[in-house]
Amino acid sequence: MTEFKFLNYDGISLFSNCLVYQNEKNVQVHLLPVIHIGDTQYYVSLLNYIQNRICIFEKINLTPPDVTQQKFAKSLDEYLEIASPGIDGFWDQYKKLLKKFYKKFLTREVKSLCKTVRKQIKNFDEKIRTIYDDCIKSGFGIQNMYPIQLYLCESLNLNHQIIAIDYINDIPRRTNWIHTDLDFGSITENVDLNELIEEMLTEPSPEILDMLMKQIILLLTNILGMVEFKMTSEISERRELLASELVHFLSQRFEEVINSTPEYILEGRNSMVEEQILKLIEEHEEIVVFYGVAHMGAIERFLLGQGFSLKNQQGFKAFKIEDN
Repeated sequence: MTEFKFLNYDGISLFSNCLVYQNEKNVQVHLLPVIHIGDTQYYVSLLNYIQNRICIFEKINLTPPDVTQQKFAKSLDEYLEIASPGIDGFWDQYKKLLKKFYKKFLTREVKSLCKTVRKQIKNFDEKIRTIYDDCIKSGFGIQNMYPIQLYLCESLNLNHQIIAIDYINDIPRRTNWIHTDLDFGSITENVDLNELIEEMLTEPSPEILDMLMKQIILLLTNILGMVEFKMTSEISERRELLASELVHFLSQRFEEVINSTPEYILEGRNSMVEEQILKLIEEHEEIVVFYGVAHMGAIERFLLGQGFSLKNQQGFKAFKIEDN
C-alpha cells in the first residue's frame, strides 16, 4: 500500500490532512487539501484555518463564456434546469458532428462502456439519465463532473465545496486569495470557438483524441459510480463507500487515476500551482495551497525537491459515516 498522507479514514469519519512544509529560510507552505463533497462545517473549518494567509486556490472554469451552464446552482435540480437548455442551445448545431465523432473515433472499449452505462440507467433514475444525456449532447465536456458531484451530495446528504464556499461574492473580495487555475475564456480568448469545436470533432490530433477519450471514460465511470451509490440504500453505507473508495484510489490505485485522467486536469494544473509557489515564496513567509486532494502528492514532491521538509500537520473532518 502506497502511503498517502493527505487523506485518512478511521471507519467513523473521513479526514483530509493539512501538511505544513518549511525551508531553510523558514518560509512555510501549507498544503491544505480539500475534498469536494463534505459537511458544511468542514468548509468553515478550512476557511478558518486559512484566515489571512496568502492562499492559492482552484476554481476550474472549462465552460465556454457564451454557454450559461456554469452557474453556481444551489441544488442538482436547479443546475439541471439551468444547464440542460444551455447545452441544447449551444450544442444543437453540432449534433451531426457529434454522432460522426462517436461513430468514427470511439474505441471498442469506450463503446462497450457506453453500452454498459445505458443498460444500467435505462430503468433507474431520471436525474442520472439527464446527466448522461447532457454528457452525450455536449461531447462529454469535463464540466459535466459538476452535476455528477452535486448528485452525490444529494445522495449522501452532504454539501459541495463550490456551494459551501461563496466563490461569487466572498472569495473575490479577499485580497489574500490568488486564483491559480484553468479558465476556458482565457484559453480561447483569440480562438474561434466554433472552428475549434468543428476541428476537434472531425479530425482531432492524436493528443486531442487521447484527451477526449480520457474525458469520456472518466465521466462514464463516474456515472456508473452514481448508479452504485443510488443502489446502496442507507446514507451511512453510501458515505462509507465514498470514503473507502477515495482512500483506495488515492493510496493503492492512483496510477490508474493518472493514466485515465486528461493531463490538464492533474499535471497541467499542478504546474500552474508550482510556478505560483515559486513566485510567492520570494515575498511571503506563509502560503496556503487550497486544492483538491488528488493534486497534493505531486505538489508535495515538488516542495521536497525545492528543499522543503515536513514541519507539522493537522486533520479536518470532512464527514462522519453516520448521518446526524
